[in-house]
Amino acid sequence: MKIRSPLANFTNILGQIKDSAELYEETLRVNESSTRAVLIDPVLRTLGWDTANPFMVEVEKPIDQGRVDYALYDVNQDVRIIVEAKKLGTPLADKETFLSLVKYAFSSGVSEIFLTDGLIWLHFTDFTPGIQDPSRRLSLQNDDLVEIAAYLVQRLDAARYWPEEKDVDELSQNINQLESEISAVQLELAKLKKTGVEVLSDTKEAIKPSAQLVREEMTPLSEIGNVTGTKPSELLLPDGTVVSVRTWTDILTHTCKFTMERNPAIELPYKDAAGRKVNLLALVRPPRGITYFETEYEGQQVFVYTNYDSNNCIRNSLHIFTQLPKEFRTVEPAVLYS
Repeated sequence: MKIRSPLANFTNILGQIKDSAELYEETLRVNESSTRAVLIDPVLRTLGWDTANPFMVEVEKPIDQGRVDYALYDVNQDVRIIVEAKKLGTPLADKETFLSLVKYAFSSGVSEIFLTDGLIWLHFTDFTPGIQDPSRRLSLQNDDLVEIAAYLVQRLDAARYWPEEKDVDELSQNINQLESEISAVQLELAKLKKTGVEVLSDTKEAIKPSAQLVREEMTPLSEIGNVTGTKPSELLLPDGTVVSVRTWTDILTHTCKFTMERNPAIELPYKDAAGRKVNLLALVRPPRGITYFETEYEGQQVFVYTNYDSNNCIRNSLHIFTQLPKEFRTVEPAVLYS
């Protein structure tokens, strides 16, 4: 059996990021959001930082009349690392950018700050008057990728700050080999398309199974494990209704609406499954960049927080169902997914 080490897997991902920077260079050089999604988020996720989990990563966090792109929290909800992102090719030695980092460091008390355009990573650990040089400069284009991977694991790995995994999604703590392989395939397909090679797809019409067959193949919501990389297609609600869904967010949306329509006495705001700082049902609109849907509940405007990864969508669907009166629970909710 061939065993692949986590460091080797991370090195492979860095290689994919390097290729993606070249493939999508034109877009990434004019768009910071795309740079973050294509080049920076994969690094953070590989190192265990779940960018969809606000307990671990707060995006666009306000600090001293400014905003940092990523604030990384430890298990005690203290900010330990700041990552500031720039679009690909941005001069990182800019004096104004450096002064912003100094301000963030002193305002937040954080000593670990990274500045990156996706290909170059500057690590600052000590701000000394008159000295603007980073503690370490890493270049995916020019440096050895194994050495970069080892350094980032040592200084940026989430395991340093989340030693216990009780409340951390499994995706955040493990390097997902399957996800890496899928990303590699997607990158190769993009390269083929760019070079003019036609990529064929299966256009056969899917045959929809009978409702009874769908139910037999469904997995109870309470028994579902890690669904990273999967997609749901049908949801069985507690009243026996089967509805079509396309994402795990759709699952959470349907379960929240179903429960709110049948329980007029949910106390608002209603905390999410973690019960710490995020309200699943809120009376205040979530900040910009957070996904949610807006609805009316007992004459009030309510905002339903949906900014979760697939596994936390399941967790919060089960959580909201605890508010469903027993008379509406005729069957166990279940999902068909693959």
